[in-house]
Amino acid sequence: MKNIYQILFLVLLIHSGCSVFDNDSKPLEPIQTYFYAEINGERFDANGAIAVITPANQYSMLEFSGSHYYDEIYPYSESIILSILYNEGINTYSLNADSLASAELGFKMPGASYFENDGDLVISHFKKSQNSDGIVTVELEELEDGRKTISGTFEVTMYLSFRNTSIFPQRDQDTLHFTNGKFLLELLDRRED
Repeated sequence: MKNIYQILFLVLLIHSGCSVFDNDSKPLEPIQTYFYAEINGERFDANGAIAVITPANQYSMLEFSGSHYYDEIYPYSESIILSILYNEGINTYSLNADSLASAELGFKMPGASYFENDGDLVISHFKKSQNSDGIVTVELEELEDGRKTISGTFEVTMYLSFRNTSIFPQRDQDTLHFTNGKFLLELLDRRED
């Protein structure tokens, strides 16, 4: 009799469309991300980008970056890195290295940096000075599936900090103007770990 009930239960599960093995976990659709800007009027499209928010004392440090890797001149790459002290409810930030961050966190926020790399070798490094322009807008959003995204815009001027003269850099200027920057990235939220 027990076997009959088990068979009936199995038949009911099959006919009702349920499955003992189906836990409704379908793969999530990938988020269509982007990170781009113009560097001195030339288009930069990242083919790799990341955004991470981490706790830092009573603050949250938000860092996001976009890199472009060139197949035709491998292993050459370019990277734009932006960092801010994120505050819930504020959407517009200056990219200045914050003196408060230096006192509270024990280090200066870089604000904005740009690197040219040849594999592990840094060809050139640019950074934003305290006196140069730099602004970023950010909006964090939680999706229905629990994932988070960050989107916004940025514009910043950076100046040469270091250049390895033994390798010819693609960007041989001393000043880089990043305009029309726009991004949408999946956010890795380390505040919840």
